[in-house]
Amino acid sequence: MPSLEKSAFPSTLPSPTREEGIKKLKSLFIFPGLLLVLSLSGLFGCQSPEPNKETHSQKITLEFWTLQLDTFESVLKPMFADYEKLHPNIKIHWVDIPFSEGPKRTLTAMMSEQTPDVVNLNPDFSAILANRKALIDMNQAVSSNVRDAYLPTAWQAASLALPKQQPLAFGLPWYLTSAVTLYNKSILKQAGYQTPPKTWDEVASFARNLHQHSRAYGMMPTMSENGHFLKELQSLGIQTFDSSGKAVFSKQKAAVDHLQDCVTLYRNGAFPAEMLTESHQSAVARYQAGTLAMINIGSNFLKILKENSPAAYAETGVASQFPDNTSSPDFSLMLLTVPIKSAHPKEAVEFASYLTNDANQLKFAQVAPVLPSTKEALKAIQIVSEESKDLMAQGRALSAAQVLHANASYALLPDQNTINQSIDYYVQMALMGKQSPQSALAHAEQDINAILQQP
Repeated sequence: MPSLEKSAFPSTLPSPTREEGIKKLKSLFIFPGLLLVLSLSGLFGCQSPEPNKETHSQKITLEFWTLQLDTFESVLKPMFADYEKLHPNIKIHWVDIPFSEGPKRTLTAMMSEQTPDVVNLNPDFSAILANRKALIDMNQAVSSNVRDAYLPTAWQAASLALPKQQPLAFGLPWYLTSAVTLYNKSILKQAGYQTPPKTWDEVASFARNLHQHSRAYGMMPTMSENGHFLKELQSLGIQTFDSSGKAVFSKQKAAVDHLQDCVTLYRNGAFPAEMLTESHQSAVARYQAGTLAMINIGSNFLKILKENSPAAYAETGVASQFPDNTSSPDFSLMLLTVPIKSAHPKEAVEFASYLTNDANQLKFAQVAPVLPSTKEALKAIQIVSEESKDLMAQGRALSAAQVLHANASYALLPDQNTINQSIDYYVQMALMGKQSPQSALAHAEQDINAILQQP
């Protein structure tokens, strides 16, 4: 990419330590209210499970934990009631806990004798539990018919890649969001653009022109947060791990060149200086304030933007996730997991399957600004969204199309958090000019391979 004229680089930024890593990505699962106004519940009415015809004398209670979903009591409780009618011997005890307390309370429960039967978690924390053999492997627990109902990329994202073994599916995919590109039409117009860049090759000239004609930055990519750089390399079609599971990204010229381009852009002032140490929330704040021209974020953010910054919302357009030439777009997923220590594992898996079937995923997506993770429910959401001229619906349609046509998802590895900290640290070192891109990636690769070899 063409280089930018060098501007003053903030040399006073603190040098992060290897142990500190970078701030963790804050969740963007925010549920402000209704997004769909058309009812689609009739499309999948035939998919409800058949009543349990066996006679059961023993009454059991399944304890079901969710993460801050009490807002959707009106749609979840009827699902529970329907399930109890179909299974008269089962009672659902629903416990909704704050999102921030999910990992701590789940871990505490796993170490006690009061383990819940079904737990709503994210893949990162689920992978940690699965690596410690604390969760049931859904590859073994559900039939191929059940498994095939989910998007292949969602199933892959809910699996732990194990060296020389079949992946372990640590949960059933539930709801997801896939980022789209939001852009400020007014800022772009000042620099002579109608739409934002679609590829990295266009970024340098775009960023230069934005600086010349407005007070805004073109973009503020997530470079050193939550292992995002490895996901970015995959989205660009760059090999990160070989068939044996060994990290090989430093040996890929395209990976080194991409990091070099990003370092040049950052050190020449094309990206905000705080990108080095601040989380994605800093980019969110900039976009709302009108000092950022474009941002990759879930389409559910549009509702928040409209409430928090009507002026920015009025100037916002929506496009496919940047870069738009990828077969593996980034998305966030939430799961239903079943602990190994569940007192009723068979019934727990059946209940999790019921909540995540086409019909119930569609019902939930009608009242929450999220997308289903099953193929047929997602297609129905996309059809309705495409028919709408509303900006939020347009964003949702783009988001759904991306996931429907995705070919691959980033594979979670054992000790993924430690791997993320390593790549984040060395990308930071490159951005600060303390290591060359080649050296930074070589050190990260060596570090990650050592992590993967640990018993």
